[in-house]
Amino acid sequence: MSSTQEKRFEVAIVGGGIAGIILAISLARRDVPFTIYERAHAFAELGVGLGMTPNAVRAMRFCDPAVREAFEKVTEPPFEWNFLDGTTSEAADDDIVQFSLGSTVEGMRGCHRGQFLKRLVELVPEGAIRFGKQLVRVEEPRGVAGRLVMVFDDGTTAETDAVVGCDGIKSTTRAIVVGEDHPSAKCTYTYKYAYRGLVPVAQAVEILGPEKTAISGVWMSHGVHFVSYPVARRTMLNIVAHCTARDDWPSETQLTLPADIESCVRDIDKLCAPLKRVIQSLKGVDRWGQFDLGEHPPPTYAKGRICLIGDAAHASTPHQGAGGGICIEDAAVLASLLAEDGVGPDAAIEAVFATFDAHRRQRGEWLVKSSRRAGELYELKSEYGKDFEKVGAEVKATAEKMWGFSLEENIRGAVEDLRKRLEGLGGRLVAT
Repeated sequence: MSSTQEKRFEVAIVGGGIAGIILAISLARRDVPFTIYERAHAFAELGVGLGMTPNAVRAMRFCDPAVREAFEKVTEPPFEWNFLDGTTSEAADDDIVQFSLGSTVEGMRGCHRGQFLKRLVELVPEGAIRFGKQLVRVEEPRGVAGRLVMVFDDGTTAETDAVVGCDGIKSTTRAIVVGEDHPSAKCTYTYKYAYRGLVPVAQAVEILGPEKTAISGVWMSHGVHFVSYPVARRTMLNIVAHCTARDDWPSETQLTLPADIESCVRDIDKLCAPLKRVIQSLKGVDRWGQFDLGEHPPPTYAKGRICLIGDAAHASTPHQGAGGGICIEDAAVLASLLAEDGVGPDAAIEAVFATFDAHRRQRGEWLVKSSRRAGELYELKSEYGKDFEKVGAEVKATAEKMWGFSLEENIRGAVEDLRKRLEGLGGRLVAT
């Protein structure tokens, strides 16, 4: 049973991205005190699209109905997610849908990431975010009791009872949990990268025609695939051209690098001509290196009173379009556990984080593996090659597992497990 009184402990949320902000909103709804520590000096409105699977949209209500309401203000209606042959040189042939996922009743949803984040930030209590705070280390007290001390790169410190790392692919918190020398402390390059941009729908219609512009989905080709779906109330088309690399990523610090249209067109040579033309219409593109934890998944998402969620725990490639949704599921589960009666400082929080790890890590690891596999299928590198019937069968089975996940059952099982763990610690350790 969740407590209706404010908890006598505080949670430090490291990172103010989608995962961190939604966790904060979820905790606020459950009267769990928190502070967000964000490395940037202000939130930047990234001009990129964000896809949400049906399980992600359902998970929003478990966090806080206000999250779903914020999403509905910036999203598009559900759309059928189509898969097409992007290898053909004939313009007419690349309109043929090979297979589809979802529908206009329950399908993929798209939004502008910056617009969604702006709406979410409005739901965070005033004064709960500290900007310019890059975490360096967490100092633990001697013995079981006592508060954690967070040390930041500006020399300041902050005390807290629990730390949740929502600091993304380049997570500092992950290195603290697994150890700086552990191979999972840093994500590895998948030798996949993408060019992405936004095209006005009116402009796309001039290039592709109304029928092709209206298609949301994936064009599959050899070593490359192209993704397109509407955002910003169908005024913009989010386009992403995924490519395969031979060379290492050229930067050790930047995941996104400036690029030029000529390089992009050259890299997507295996795509059909109409898609190349829409890429050429972009005013500018960047090159987005895709790193994940597939080679070295973290052996745990929790260490004592420090926990990982979202990309910090299971950074993945974007080929499933599900990374954001799994982050939201994580937030719903963790907030539900922290709100339980009997949860207070010290050992009870350790029990919460251990429970979260036990009930969420398997799904996080599966996301990473299945997303890598999806990239192989879309780029015709699997054992099926261009056999779209077999490719479609596997893609549909994977989507069913992703989209049909019961978060309610996941939360119920985790809460039951936590209660048993708390009983083992002597019941309610701290009055709430």
